[in-house]
Amino acid sequence: MSTYPIGNRPNDLQIDFFYIQRQVGKYLGYGYNAKIFDDEQNEAVLEIIDEGVRQYYYPPVIPELGPSVHEWSFMRPVGRMTTQANTRRYNLPEDFERPIGDLCYNETDNDFYSPVKWASPTRLLKLQYQTNFTSYPQWAAYEPSESQGDGPQLQQLVLHPTPDSEYELTFQYQALAHRLTEDHPYPLGNQSHGPGFLASCLAIAELRELGDEGPMHSRFLQTLIGNIARDEVRGANVLGYNSNGQRGVRGRGMLRDLGGIYYQDPTYGGASYPGGN
Repeated sequence: MSTYPIGNRPNDLQIDFFYIQRQVGKYLGYGYNAKIFDDEQNEAVLEIIDEGVRQYYYPPVIPELGPSVHEWSFMRPVGRMTTQANTRRYNLPEDFERPIGDLCYNETDNDFYSPVKWASPTRLLKLQYQTNFTSYPQWAAYEPSESQGDGPQLQQLVLHPTPDSEYELTFQYQALAHRLTEDHPYPLGNQSHGPGFLASCLAIAELRELGDEGPMHSRFLQTLIGNIARDEVRGANVLGYNSNGQRGVRGRGMLRDLGGIYYQDPTYGGASYPGGN
């Protein structure tokens, strides 16, 4: 079978699944055209792409940048939902990993209602039995839904008090990553992050081929450091390990202010409900 011509070429500088597939295949010596790969070669390339994409979406710690991991700003979409009267639990987006910031009412309602704060599922379960009534939600928690392992485990949103009407809520969240495939060839982050995905995949191919990290891994780290610097300009945060003074670590005072620690009676909107911890 002829190696050329090659299809699926992008019309711009975007690096997509097909471009990465060609480059990985060429590096491994399989050829430049995926149509000539045998079944074993094709599976090897696809596994390398999966691992490389995963490595870029969830980058390793870079010692030069400090003891923290970077979370990409492009993996923080905004979700929207509408509550229903007398309904306490709602399915969150399939790619929901964890929330960022509070839930906010839409602009029409926001003049009156304060943002919905996060608390633990245990706390909301206790409040449901202590103060079971309907009103506009003031507290929220997320909890895993039941799963038998036959599909991805989803997350559910729990609201307290139980909504008494329809309310439009907006929230930002850290999203889970998706695979690159022929049907979904474009990685997140747009054109500027394409070289990072490619470098990551070639670093994985190098590790599998040579059994050790080499020039491709060094190039991946250089590209990653540059893209992290660009992303931090856009305002992405880091999630550090638990150490004194580390960003992302919450003390007892901060947890108390955020509703994470309770003593005696909890307070909602100036009204006290008995039975708190």
